[in-house]
Amino acid sequence: MKTKLIAYGLGAMFLATSCSNDEIESVNNGNEITFNTQINRATSTTTDNLKEFQVWAYGTNFDSKMFIDGKIASRDGETNYFKFDSYIFWPSDVPAFNFWALSPANLAGVTVNTGTQQIENFTPDADVTKQIDLVGAYTVAQRSAGTSVKLVFNHTLSQIEVKAKAGVDDDESRTVKIKGAWIMNVRKSGTLKFDLTQTDLTNHLNWTAGNIKTFYGVEFSDAKTLGHTATNLLSETDGSNTPKTNLMVVPQQLDTWNIDDNTDKTTNQNDGAYIILLCRIEATHPGSLHNGSTDNSVQPGGTVENPTHTHQLFPYTGTFDGEQYGYTCVPINTKWEPGKKYVYTLSFVGKASGAGIYPPADAATTLNLGNSNYISTIPEGKNVGDPVLG
Repeated sequence: MKTKLIAYGLGAMFLATSCSNDEIESVNNGNEITFNTQINRATSTTTDNLKEFQVWAYGTNFDSKMFIDGKIASRDGETNYFKFDSYIFWPSDVPAFNFWALSPANLAGVTVNTGTQQIENFTPDADVTKQIDLVGAYTVAQRSAGTSVKLVFNHTLSQIEVKAKAGVDDDESRTVKIKGAWIMNVRKSGTLKFDLTQTDLTNHLNWTAGNIKTFYGVEFSDAKTLGHTATNLLSETDGSNTPKTNLMVVPQQLDTWNIDDNTDKTTNQNDGAYIILLCRIEATHPGSLHNGSTDNSVQPGGTVENPTHTHQLFPYTGTFDGEQYGYTCVPINTKWEPGKKYVYTLSFVGKASGAGIYPPADAATTLNLGNSNYISTIPEGKNVGDPVLG
């Protein structure tokens, strides 16, 4: 993979925001409080599949006591019009309300602190196929503008994709197979506050990430053989066979694993973040074994007329075993912001790229995959942080 952003594996990182906003459909100018919605930067949740959301509201002359306290607003048929299951009317003596809303509604394991207007301890599911797109909205609505309140929802989480491809080299004989991919040392939980001091396009959304770290990713049932077009490495399917190609995680500044510092390089004492892959690399050449020699790490192949031989380059164990995979990684230290999508594309064994570096010693223990063919031992003469290929 390419190192320092070219020697250790990160071929490229792209930041993308999605397409056009959804349209707003305005309805209802009566006294009943209803909602029309818009969702910015459409991804998993759009105005088409948004079915309901949870609403809180308070007025300034109510001393910040909640007038609406977590009530569910649901879509009215096929319209973009949402209402409560019973009428709630706007009091004539309240000129304005502060509204905030969240979808999905009634999140398990989450504390909604109405006094501080924040969602505490939100934790994405450890199973990447079950992670959700959390959207939130905040607005101050005036009664004089009508009681159909416009809510502009924003995606509150960061979306992460990890891709990989085989680099183009003069020698096209190399085969790269990936059996799993994870991002390590990610802060697992966070508190989302609707903060009026935040005035950017995140619509007053401010995250504070917690201190406990975790990892996200997937072990594949079948290895992915890389080509020259990038392959998604988080694309195992859920129960409905729907591909899952990205993570939905708490926005945060990733800690840095400083491989230029000899101590941090070998211990990762600051718990810096990195992408880790279960990887296998082979190189196939025409002809029999070189000079008629024997080598346990080389597998003869081909035909009598056109013999070939294949080297097991990684993991190197001294013995060729087609089921062996080793751990390789690349450090990352991106700042993940809410509502944005980050794509990491790793380029393997091209003209100017290698195959990553040896990960911290506790990586395999943390993943706990329990497969004897997953090699975590570092060859003699190599250390954590060294390139896995010479």
